[in-house]
Amino acid sequence: MSDRRDPAEARLRDLLGAWCREIDEVPVPSLVDPARAVDVVIEALKAKKAKDRGRVHPPPDGARTRPPGDAREEAV
Repeated sequence: MSDRRDPAEARLRDLLGAWCREIDEVPVPSLVDPARAVDVVIEALKAKKAKDRGRVHPPPDGARTRPPGDAREEAV
């Protein structure tokens, strides 16, 4: 088998490689102060925990996980 490359494919590889190197060289400004970002994440986690600790209300249709009083005693 001969190793013949398509000239268009080789040129495309060269162009894409150059483009990637060019993109990598561009400095990206920091959009968020890292210290502030950590504070925001911590606050979000605290808010989520507080929300998860909230009181659980019974379902509106009256469904229960255990049978009412007498049925529970008969099952024992």
